[in-house]
Amino acid sequence: LLITASCLLRPVIQLLPPWRMTCFTAAIRRFPGGVFAKTPKSQVMTAIPANTTLTNVQTYFSPWPKHRSEFIMYGLRRQLATSIEQERVMHQEHSDMGTNFGSLYGGSGTASVPGKAAEGPAAEEAQKAAAAAGRALGLAGLQKRIQQGKKVAMVTAYDFPSARLARQAGVEMVLVGDSLGNCRLGLLDTVGVTMEDMLRATSAVRKGVEAQVSTSKTSPKPIVIGDMPFGSYLMPEDALRNAAALRLAGAEMVKLEGGRHLAPMVRLLTNAGIAVMSHIGLEPQKALLQGGLRLQGTTAKSAAEIVEDAKELINAGAVALVVECVPEEVGLAVQASVPEVPVIGIGAGGQVAGQVLVCDDMLGMHGRPPSFAKMFADVGKASALAYDAYVKEVRSGDFPGEQHSRRMRPEELEKLQALLPEVLLKIPSKLPEPTPPKVSTLACAANRSPGESGKRSGGASAPGGFELLPGGHFLPLPRSGPSPARFARGISQVSACSGKQHIPVAEVEDRQLKRLNSIQELRAWREMQNMRSRRVAFVPTMGNLHEGHLELVDEAKRQAEEVLVSIFVNPSQFAANEDLATYPRTLEEDMDKLRARGASAVFTPQPAEMYPSGSPGSTLVVPTWVEGKSEAASRPHFFTGVATVCLKLFNLCQPDVAIFGQKDAMQCVVISRMLEDLMLDGRISMHVAPTSREADGLARSSRNSYLTVGMRQKAPAIYRALSGATKAPSATAGEVRSNVRQVLEAEGMEVSYVSVSDTRDMNEKADDAELTNSVVSIACLLEEDGKQCRLIDNVVVPGSM
Repeated sequence: LLITASCLLRPVIQLLPPWRMTCFTAAIRRFPGGVFAKTPKSQVMTAIPANTTLTNVQTYFSPWPKHRSEFIMYGLRRQLATSIEQERVMHQEHSDMGTNFGSLYGGSGTASVPGKAAEGPAAEEAQKAAAAAGRALGLAGLQKRIQQGKKVAMVTAYDFPSARLARQAGVEMVLVGDSLGNCRLGLLDTVGVTMEDMLRATSAVRKGVEAQVSTSKTSPKPIVIGDMPFGSYLMPEDALRNAAALRLAGAEMVKLEGGRHLAPMVRLLTNAGIAVMSHIGLEPQKALLQGGLRLQGTTAKSAAEIVEDAKELINAGAVALVVECVPEEVGLAVQASVPEVPVIGIGAGGQVAGQVLVCDDMLGMHGRPPSFAKMFADVGKASALAYDAYVKEVRSGDFPGEQHSRRMRPEELEKLQALLPEVLLKIPSKLPEPTPPKVSTLACAANRSPGESGKRSGGASAPGGFELLPGGHFLPLPRSGPSPARFARGISQVSACSGKQHIPVAEVEDRQLKRLNSIQELRAWREMQNMRSRRVAFVPTMGNLHEGHLELVDEAKRQAEEVLVSIFVNPSQFAANEDLATYPRTLEEDMDKLRARGASAVFTPQPAEMYPSGSPGSTLVVPTWVEGKSEAASRPHFFTGVATVCLKLFNLCQPDVAIFGQKDAMQCVVISRMLEDLMLDGRISMHVAPTSREADGLARSSRNSYLTVGMRQKAPAIYRALSGATKAPSATAGEVRSNVRQVLEAEGMEVSYVSVSDTRDMNEKADDAELTNSVVSIACLLEEDGKQCRLIDNVVVPGSM
């Protein structure tokens, strides 16, 4: 039925400005579940007539009686229609379901396709799965899940891909949030989002929710909720018009931010047939009045106000609540005060019916998410790497390759060449280079000569490494690209068979190196990186920088956009008889090196600021599990000082990734275990770069400056002994300990220890144990003319998974 409504009805509510008035035609449509409703005949029309009464407005949001609707739509022809005509009419009804208004009430939006149905048990199961996947959850389904004690999941979506992924995951609700402004439109907050923005996003999300999914997915379609943007519900007329527009764009529910002062508005929309979700606690649209984006309900009085808001909004007709950024106890109180409706929390603890996250926070699209959110995948980093790889391959000519290009048939190419003799149309073939035989990186490292090892001395980086997985297994990693694990749980050992040179000084981005002298300056700089959504890699050092440190800076640049280096000679890791007072301090030279290498900032705190109560401080991190083992036995104070200062630096610098060198093997494992034990591994990933070596194999160290000429000539024997012993066929742990000690003592060195330990707990292996999955480490004391220098080194012997 077509109903013309223009000037026939007495104008009571002016819903649109005069310049937007058009002729309006309404139609009665049948929706899934046998629901009939009055809608605009065309999507280009407004949601409801421009000039009409409130009573008539309500007819657009209430189901029409079935018998009257069928009579209006089909008349007596319905009774006289033949079976063929009935089939045609039913098929036409399903084909007209472009906008699924019935899904809120549990109807299906899947159109039936005439044809012969498949037969058999498999086909029957597939049909059941398809029917389940095509069914909409609706409010009834949501309430049923809540009554069964099931937690429900809601996530934001702003476009077709994000909605389709949410649908495939089986979430119960999809919110088209006004966070669209921050996440997609580049706005500083949500205030600048318009109704036009929300309508376009809602329409795209509806299409994503309706997209076909695998028949193995049996979860029903989620409820789509449209966020009412700032300024869209200031007046009742605005609220009705804009809520109706969101409903017609595909939302089944609208969300309003505000407490009990919005109860009349909620009641108005509910009476008009529009389901409402209310949003209390932190309300981003009026965050300025709430003191900023901060925790709400922190006092008993303010918490009680939030609970009272919840009660009055539910009494007004709200069918669900979102409570944001409140203490967990307040979330529990809100849910307990309105047990009949689902309370969805975001930063409200786990005692509510469900959770909602901004999809971009969940995927790490803009760097570190808020503290109450969890990044389930670092899609932002993976995307950045993909873009970087694409640009490099385009500029190098590697893309497009043969597999991405199409060629003309030879006979047609000859004809075209004859027509265009001035153009040489012969395209050189891009055949792939021969693939070298696969060898383990450890074997390559162990078998190369010291001269080959020296190819690193110009700053070259190794092409790959290993990541230590739980259980003490090594996973080979490529040098480029992100690590598949959250952080390196141990140490890496890589070869120098091939590599990439560090970025030359001339190619480094021309930007100023910022020196941060105090904790206050550091926090201000870090907050700026958060605002810019910049990923930060952190390289802790004690200064006196050499090429090994600078290779860590290179690695940090591959891991993040900003590189922060600390230079702090930590007093708590020096014993009374060690070289704290004489440790080399070359700050200006270090700054020049970091500036040339492209670091972003350097943090240079004073001991009094890092240890206000004096070193080693009143609260310490003591890794008791390493006591009495290899390096910890030789320097019992050392790892407590290292762990304590690293935790302080991590808390201050808030890095996304921390970069360490393999040379200090036990230190790497201690820091890795500390991140894991103190539950920081989900926030800070750890990357361990390979040991940097001189041309003759000597591991680079700041203490190498202590070596006399004679000591320097002997020092490369350490790495030669380690390499020779570990590559010996069928060597056991005991044989390696004996052989390395014998070789180095013959060179006149005092060997403190030779350790062959496992890679997880650094426990010594039995003498007859195999070398696989071992860390072989050593400490030696070199002496000449009354001078001493203590050197450490290690190699890793990986094993199969």
